[in-house]
Amino acid sequence: MKNATEILKYAMNMEKKAQEFYNFYKDKVSSKKIKEIFEGLASMEEEHYSILERQLESLEKNNSFTEINLKEADGENIIQNKTKDLEHVDFEYDLSDLPILRMAYAMENDFAIFYEKALEQTEDEQAKYLLSTLAKWEREHRDSFEEEVKNAMQSTWFSQSFYPF
Repeated sequence: MKNATEILKYAMNMEKKAQEFYNFYKDKVSSKKIKEIFEGLASMEEEHYSILERQLESLEKNNSFTEINLKEADGENIIQNKTKDLEHVDFEYDLSDLPILRMAYAMENDFAIFYEKALEQTEDEQAKYLLSTLAKWEREHRDSFEEEVKNAMQSTWFSQSFYPF
């Protein structure tokens, strides 16, 4: 279980850093909608951290993961709602928001990859369930940001009368 403990600790650190990222950049972006999304994502990352923390405590105390139903956890409902918001919002893009969106995309991509690789290293069914759910959520975040980066680039191109295709 030492490997599982290390996975959880690393994941908790990632989620805490993501929360800090979204809290910091929500006040730096120009778009009000991106700010709202970042506020929601900061809350989601905090929920991810709490879920992981409870599992780490259980692992250290009982040498096993606690059974959890993430479909009923608050985090998933928030994620589903905010992901839908992110996919269906007309953003008012400012060129200065594009690098921040790209950083958010890269971070969420790294998290998805981490959870997918961690999943391969565990045998525990509860750990697999936890890691696969977190990987799915992070992929949803990543895919939404990928789409918004494309939209932001196109919006910027069109506003400058540049049509690369």
